[in-house]
Amino acid sequence: MRAAPSPGQISLWLRQEKVPFYREALHDPTLASRYRSLKGAANLGIYLTDMAYAHATNNYQVAYEYLTSANRLSQLYGLSDMLSMERIRELDRLQDKPDSLQRLFSTYYAEIQDRLETTGQQALLRHMILGGWVESLHLTLHLQEKAPNKQGLADLIRLQKSLVPLVKKMYAIDTTYSEDSRIIFSHLSAIEAVLSKIPDSATDASASTDPQKGLIRLDFEKSAPLSPQISAQLREKLQPLRQYLISV
Repeated sequence: MRAAPSPGQISLWLRQEKVPFYREALHDPTLASRYRSLKGAANLGIYLTDMAYAHATNNYQVAYEYLTSANRLSQLYGLSDMLSMERIRELDRLQDKPDSLQRLFSTYYAEIQDRLETTGQQALLRHMILGGWVESLHLTLHLQEKAPNKQGLADLIRLQKSLVPLVKKMYAIDTTYSEDSRIIFSHLSAIEAVLSKIPDSATDASASTDPQKGLIRLDFEKSAPLSPQISAQLREKLQPLRQYLISV
């Protein structure tokens, strides 16, 4: 069920890449009160991912806005204690300690997953995971469009080749009787088709020795940059799924 990286992991990766902040790429936090049911769960994942991105770029006030929106949605699913205002303030107090904040947030997120799973709300859990995954890919593609030569972002997009089949598997079982699952599965298949065009990472390596230091060095061939055409096709296929999840 937990097929995709958590918002905490996304925050770590983006912070390591030292990415800039683009507010226009984020979802509208004021819409939180208008979501219900499965869409609410998907947007809980979206808001938590947007919060993680804002935090990774040191935009703490924006991160607080998205945590507040996530708090509104959490109340729909018996999760208000997991994202209570006290917990949000606790995260806020760790603004100048990003590693501690990330660990604490990852703990909170894992607790939310456990609560949904143990209370039999697997459909909500998978929608939250889906929303977080869609938003993380949306943000990565937006950042990669701004900085197409940033290899770390290209590698993160390339990683989706192995993630999409796992996300599809979460919805495959319901496609026979759920229109919602059929729509999502269809979008995921379109995304998977584009990802299949991306060459696998190069694994060739050459060895050389440094006689003075007595060391063997492995030189790995670098992955080819992601083509602008592939990135554009991915954005084209991802956008309808994201729009489906965020529409009210």
